[in-house]
Amino acid sequence: MKIKGKKISVFSVIVFFASIFWLLPLLLIFINSFKPYNDMMQHFLSLPQTINFDKYIETWTKFDFPKLIGNTLLYTGVSVFGIVILAPMAAYKLARTKSKLSGFCFMVIIMPMMVPFQSYMITLTRLVSNFKLTGTKTGYIAVTVGLLMPLAVYMIHGFIKNVPLELEESAEIDGAGKIKTYFMIVLPLLKPILTTVVVLDALATWNDIITNQLIVGGNASAMNLQNALYMQFSAQTSDWEHALPGIVMSMIPSLIFFIVMQKHIVGGITAGSVKG
Repeated sequence: MKIKGKKISVFSVIVFFASIFWLLPLLLIFINSFKPYNDMMQHFLSLPQTINFDKYIETWTKFDFPKLIGNTLLYTGVSVFGIVILAPMAAYKLARTKSKLSGFCFMVIIMPMMVPFQSYMITLTRLVSNFKLTGTKTGYIAVTVGLLMPLAVYMIHGFIKNVPLELEESAEIDGAGKIKTYFMIVLPLLKPILTTVVVLDALATWNDIITNQLIVGGNASAMNLQNALYMQFSAQTSDWEHALPGIVMSMIPSLIFFIVMQKHIVGGITAGSVKG
């Protein structure tokens, strides 16, 4: 027991320092967001002498944060809603249809997961341009839903396989059709995995930069929060007095959302592994 206790203690210490190392960049961003530019450059690792929110207020006004947050919330809400509606339907049909065509369609849907995004992002941009959707909110939402759909279908497909088929057969015996069976029997049982999908896709959409840059481009009215910050603070600029407060404010909603919902991520995945 003592040996086992020592192993647990050593492991805990390793995890603790690994966590501190992982959190260090975020901590430095937060600390330096309160410093003037000169202090930030000369004493990057030191604590701020005073806590002043003037730069936060300036950043909030300068970048019109309410508008950026509104765009980001719109993209996140609509994209996640579209995935929650479409992905379970596709996954249910593919999981319950036993045929070579169904297996082929499933492989086609999840294939983008196996291919690096960089290998087809230029082609994707040209495709969006051909549909006259470049620089529009509609184009970005459509692309976001398409990019996040493969993982959602893959996760829900595996979960549905563990849902007892007898429940659906009983509903059919009672006179329920396919559509009613899906909405009344199957869909409520998918709540754990759908919650996981919502959390993962919401965080992915909120923190997205690359896709928003590719589709929206320089259209400031359609930029999300992360892209707007990146466009203003890059290698060509040095306005870190506003960059760091902006980063902190952009992280707060996603961090709170993740902390509140993290238990549902593990719960949804493990629920799918023990059913049946």
